[in-house]
Amino acid sequence: MQTVHQALLRVLSIVCFNSEWKSGVNQPVVVACFLAAFLNTIPAWAQFDDLLKSIPADANSMVVIDVAAMHASPLAIKEGWQKKHEAAYVKRPIYVPPEADKIIIAAQLNLADHLRQNWELAVMSLIEPISMRSIARSEAGYVDTINGLEAAWTPSDAYFVKLNNSSMGIMHPADRQVVSRWADFGRKNSSSIVSPYLLQTSKIVRPGGPQIVMGIDLKDITQPHKLEEGLKQSSVLKGNASKIKELNEIISGIQGATFSVKIGSKAEGQIRIDFNSETAKFERYGKPLVLEVLDKFEVHLDDLEKWKYQSNGNSLILSGPLSNDGMRRVFSLLEIPTTKFSELNGEDISPGSPDAIAKASLTYFKSVTVLIDDLRKYLKTNRDNHIVYTERYARKIDRLPILNVDEDLLAYGSDIAETLRGIALAKRAAGSRTGVRNSNVYGNYSYNYDSNNNYYGQRANASVKIQNRAEEQAKATGVRFTSWKDIEDETAGIRREMTKRYQVEF
Repeated sequence: MQTVHQALLRVLSIVCFNSEWKSGVNQPVVVACFLAAFLNTIPAWAQFDDLLKSIPADANSMVVIDVAAMHASPLAIKEGWQKKHEAAYVKRPIYVPPEADKIIIAAQLNLADHLRQNWELAVMSLIEPISMRSIARSEAGYVDTINGLEAAWTPSDAYFVKLNNSSMGIMHPADRQVVSRWADFGRKNSSSIVSPYLLQTSKIVRPGGPQIVMGIDLKDITQPHKLEEGLKQSSVLKGNASKIKELNEIISGIQGATFSVKIGSKAEGQIRIDFNSETAKFERYGKPLVLEVLDKFEVHLDDLEKWKYQSNGNSLILSGPLSNDGMRRVFSLLEIPTTKFSELNGEDISPGSPDAIAKASLTYFKSVTVLIDDLRKYLKTNRDNHIVYTERYARKIDRLPILNVDEDLLAYGSDIAETLRGIALAKRAAGSRTGVRNSNVYGNYSYNYDSNNNYYGQRANASVKIQNRAEEQAKATGVRFTSWKDIEDETAGIRREMTKRYQVEF
């Protein structure tokens, strides 16, 4: 019955949003909008209950998406987010399959290691079923049966599982035993066991409100010595001892953060950071501290610079317009584990003819270049803050559809992904080497001697540490410049080769 309700609501919403209103006419449209409004009175969060049952208790992050409401928004209709066209799944600010009606993506993020995922999964309710065999064929994988459920393994290191006729799950990495236990857990579990903060996240999605919400549970995450050290090093607080003590007490009680997006004729975003005590004492420090922390986690967003800030009860809130680029970067942090299980109905997934290979290869190439261009644009203003997005975009390339794609083009995509990971690794290694070098610097001063052991001066160790960091960062910057030249050269070369091979402009 839930699936019928969802499908009817989706159809009525599309009719309503796509129709022109004129006084006294279009009575069927009026009826459609009335029925859509009536159906929307059913709490949206209640429609996620069945999906929440499949989310493990150790998830500390979650994205909740009302796909039908998102696709019915004026912006999505105008930009054709639901249409099938070349590289559409990459150009859209967030990827969702058109067969899905509601989606929850969950993960266990390692917040101490650049938001790396220990595991991630997605569960979704479907308007129409998707065959596991079709998924396996389109992803160049194979059909499997896990714990009595139909499944498909894919080379993108993900398992698809048919949970029932109207819902499907995806898990990464494709650890078969873990997938089996997860499927069994979802089948036996009768209610949600996620943390209270994440459960509350699912209730933010509602009719007339945000269609997409990301929540991260941060309760008990702060270690006292690291928090104190971070506040003392803050360029915003500048060593203000009384303010550091005041904010330390508030921040130690952090509960979580949510990033919500309401899509109408444009996208409006909001970041809300929740604590267990009043936030008025943040005063003018609130917004710059939030931006400083995001930079520390290497998830800077240019959009936030112009967002409004307010302290409201136990929360800090930033809100403002959100660009497609910004949305794409935010939701690269937590996304569906693989992209090509959509648009399968009516699609020819048999071994490719030359025309089919040319078409699939062109789509793949455009997808890679969209991601390269997006990352290049980001790096122009965030050269020293790129580890997370560079790694996530490498993963996006890994997960692109590969059926019928030219083998040389697949090798190119693999090389680009590895190059991006190399850039991130160099930056990560620079931080590690800086830490090792600085750990050998003791006291406030270094005393210098010549080869004959004659003393000739001293130097403040603070400047030594700064120099150590500068030298290591310079090495990482050199890797980045060299790697981007390699990306540009390889992209130009494969474009020439593919255009010549298939007589199509790549």
